[in-house]
Amino acid sequence: MKYITIVAKDFETAVKKAHLEYGHSIRIHSRRDISRRGGFLWLKNSPYVEIVCYVASTKNSSSLSILDEKQKETPHTQENFDKKEILNEEIEQTNLISREIKEDSQPSLKDTLLSHATQLLEENQFSKNCINILISLLSEELKEITENLSITELELLLVDKIVSLIAIDHETQLHPPHFLIVLGPTGTGKTTTIAKIGALYSLQHEDEYRHSVHFITLDDYRVGASEQLKAFGDSLHINVDLIRDEQEMYRIIQQTQEIDVVIVDTVGRSPKDKELTLKMNTMLSLIPSEQKRIYIALSGSMKSEDILTSIEMYSSYPLQSIIITKVDETKSIGSILSIAYEKNLPLLFFTDGQHVPSDIHKASTATMLSFLHGFSLDFESMWANQSNLFFHQQ
Repeated sequence: MKYITIVAKDFETAVKKAHLEYGHSIRIHSRRDISRRGGFLWLKNSPYVEIVCYVASTKNSSSLSILDEKQKETPHTQENFDKKEILNEEIEQTNLISREIKEDSQPSLKDTLLSHATQLLEENQFSKNCINILISLLSEELKEITENLSITELELLLVDKIVSLIAIDHETQLHPPHFLIVLGPTGTGKTTTIAKIGALYSLQHEDEYRHSVHFITLDDYRVGASEQLKAFGDSLHINVDLIRDEQEMYRIIQQTQEIDVVIVDTVGRSPKDKELTLKMNTMLSLIPSEQKRIYIALSGSMKSEDILTSIEMYSSYPLQSIIITKVDETKSIGSILSIAYEKNLPLLFFTDGQHVPSDIHKASTATMLSFLHGFSLDFESMWANQSNLFFHQQ
C-alpha cells in the first residue's frame, strides 16, 4: 500500500491538497500537529498539520463513490458493511481532528496575558521600542512561571518591568547641588516649578533635610518673568536676584557661597537664538563645574516629537535629569517615560498644578505609577503614602 505525507497550515487545507493531487480515492491514515515559532517577537507558535494518507484500490474507490453519490439501496453483504464501517470511521476521525484543531486555535493563557500587557502600554502611550522591550522581558518572566497568573499578578510583573527601565535621581532629591540650574522651552511652567523646588527644600520640618535657598533668574527678556519669581520669593521668604551681565553673575556666585541651594531660572527661549544662547552659556560657564548641575523641565502634555526636539536643542548641556511638569494636563506620561529611558535621563520631580509649594512630588515608584491608567491595581494608595513625606505643606 502506498502512503503519502501532506503538510499544510490546517487540516482542511491538507485534505483538499491531497484530493487535488491524488483524487477522491485517497484515505486518511493519521494526522500530526507541528508547531513552529513565529508571530510578534517570536512569542507565538504557528500550528501546521501533517497527514499521512494512502490510496485505496480502484475497485473499492469506485464502489464507495457509487455509494456516496447515488445512495442506492444495496443488499447488506459483508463487503458493503465493511465499506460503510470504513467510511464511518473516516468521518468520525475527520470530526475529531476538526474539533482538536478548533481547540488548538484558541489563544493560550500566556498570549492573552501578553496581549493585555501590550494594550495597557499602548493605552499609556509608551513608545513602540519600549513596548517591545517590556513585552520581551515579560515573556521571559512568564517562561519561568508554571502556575497560571491572574490579571492582577500579571500587572504587578509589568509594573516591575516598567520600574526597572526608569531611573530616579535620588541623589539630587536628598543632596541638591550648590547651583541647581533649570533649562526648558517656553510654556513648561519653569518659573513656577523653580518656586516649588525652592519651597520643597526650604520648608522641611527636620533640620537635616532643610536647606537655605536663593533664587536667581537670567530671564530679563520675557515681560514679567523676574517679577513673577520675585513674587514667589517674597511669599516663601527667599531672596531673588536678576542677573543681566557677567559682573552681576560673578558677584552673586561670591555672595551665595554660604547658601545651600542657589536655583537658577534660565531664559525659556529656543537655544537656536545664537545671541541669546551665547549669553546664557557665558553666564553659566562662570559657575564652577563642581558646584552646578543642570536639569531640564519638560511638560507632560508635550508630544513625543516636541520632547525629543527640546532635549536635542539642549544636548550641548550636561543634563542631569528630567523634571516633568503639568502632569495634570495630560492623560498619560508613557511617551515621556519612554524618552527618559531611551535618552538615559533619570526623573527628578513631577509637578501637577499651580499651587506652591504643594503641587510638586519627588519622582518615585509610587508617584510614577500613579500617573498610569487602565491598571486594576490601586496606585492611589501608593500616592497617599508618598504625600507630605518629603515636603511641608503650608
